[in-house]
Amino acid sequence: MTDSATHRDSAITELYQDQSAHVVASCGIAYYLTSCCDASGKGSMGSIVCRSCYEEVDSLFALGWSVADDSDWARFRSHMLANYPVSAETVDAMHAAAR
Repeated sequence: MTDSATHRDSAITELYQDQSAHVVASCGIAYYLTSCCDASGKGSMGSIVCRSCYEEVDSLFALGWSVADDSDWARFRSHMLANYPVSAETVDAMHAAAR
């Protein structure tokens, strides 16, 4: 594997950010970043925590959506349209950027 392939595969693509949410895609997965540290969430013994500071966060931070799986992306699309002030065209552009 070349350095450029490694870099492209692990690059982080910004998908959405406002005062309440930060969503990125990396390695084929779209996911939320925590507001405390701009880090992903992870499971711990009894909760979901920030991967950086280990403070407990909402279970939303444990979610991830596959960019390549059409049904998974459809769930992400529905989630974004229902919860954020984005248009269908904006979410479709997110999908194109994340691929």
